[in-house]
Amino acid sequence: MSNGLPTVSAIALASLLAACASGAGRTTATPLNPTSRYAIEARATTEEIALAQRADGLSPAQRAALADVAMRAQGRVITVRAPAGGDPVAVRSAFNARAHLEAMGVAGVRVAAYDAPDGAAPILVGFTGYEAVVPRCGTNWENLTASGANAGYSNFGCAVTANMAAQIADPGDIVSPQPLDPTDAQRRMTVLGKYRAGEITSQARDPLASGQVAEVVP
Repeated sequence: MSNGLPTVSAIALASLLAACASGAGRTTATPLNPTSRYAIEARATTEEIALAQRADGLSPAQRAALADVAMRAQGRVITVRAPAGGDPVAVRSAFNARAHLEAMGVAGVRVAAYDAPDGAAPILVGFTGYEAVVPRCGTNWENLTASGANAGYSNFGCAVTANMAAQIADPGDIVSPQPLDPTDAQRRMTVLGKYRAGEITSQARDPLASGQVAEVVP
């Protein structure tokens, strides 16, 4: 009988360790603050237009549509897709669209093929964009007078996040920031020269920006 107790204890200990290793019984921790509870997210979307094939070049309406795509792309890579099969009119239409985009200053235009029912399918021009994911607020409210746990209310911070997501001009900035413009080397050398000479490095102050009222109209 005495030999059975260590065996039972060893089995119980092994079961407990196995449960800990597998993560059994664990629960996901609730975010502690509104910033982590309602984080701004961006969802990838594809914006694309369809252009009819034209052997005689782009129509005025197609040129206007391509200009709108170039403006909304905001520097992203634009893909021009033609029906697979190498139809001469389809290939010419796709390269006409690419040439028009490049003439407008769009860099990084690529041409690709896609599976279509027939060679007369439209030319697809588009890019991958992002849209801000706005959380749904006010769906549930707990008792605001229950403050014994000294915890933040679950719905607080949702409206702030939703307003920020609605005001972001380019939701792609949520994924990665915009690249910085190149520095002004001439201005940098001017500031360093003034610093070495012990002079004031800032620009001369505009007297109109002083905030003083020169004359009050009676």
